[in-house]
Amino acid sequence: MERLFKPLQQPISLASAAISQVATNTLWSLALCLTLCSIQYAQAESTGRIVKWKDEKGVTHYGDSIPTQYINRENSLINRQGITVKHNKPAPTQDNTDALAKIEQAKSEQSKKDKALLGAFTNANEIDLALERNIQLDKIALENLQQEKANHQKSIDTKKAMVASFQKRKKEIPSELKADIADEQAQIESLDEKIAARNTAIGATRKRFEEDKKRYLLLKSQPSKETP
Repeated sequence: MERLFKPLQQPISLASAAISQVATNTLWSLALCLTLCSIQYAQAESTGRIVKWKDEKGVTHYGDSIPTQYINRENSLINRQGITVKHNKPAPTQDNTDALAKIEQAKSEQSKKDKALLGAFTNANEIDLALERNIQLDKIALENLQQEKANHQKSIDTKKAMVASFQKRKKEIPSELKADIADEQAQIESLDEKIAARNTAIGATRKRFEEDKKRYLLLKSQPSKETP
């Protein structure tokens, strides 16, 4: 039996030795890391100033000063008792500064709009009336365009009936009639574009006043701030 199991003992022994070596290396790495941190902490404590920061890999370091390349990173100042007495956030970059400036500008502009909105209307119904006044001219122009289109459509229908009559009698269609029909069709296409533009303008005006009304009601629902 010993002869049968003897060949298996050597691979098992090698595997155990490999696992033991990996475990030993891991423990040594952890011990080295803790030792370095302890040395850094001790050196910093001896100067009376302990600063904690993290590098680009997220590893925590202690020292009496921060290396130049980590100055703009988040860091903390710790006293001898290990209590954080100051927490420093990263210095704002130019991009962050620009973004904050844009936010403040947007807030300022919105505040001006809110004041103008509250000053222009005393209730929400006045906003609805202002909307109707603003789109009244567009509505009149739209009606005129639609009427003009209807007239052209009536004219083109008449001319197409004449074409059908010529075709029924198997006679040649006058070139002037063909030109008139093409001209009428072009007029109708142009009117369709103008009608679409008017509808878009009316829709945009409605949307603007609806947003103003929602904002107005929101501002009115908030408690007013008393001026000192």
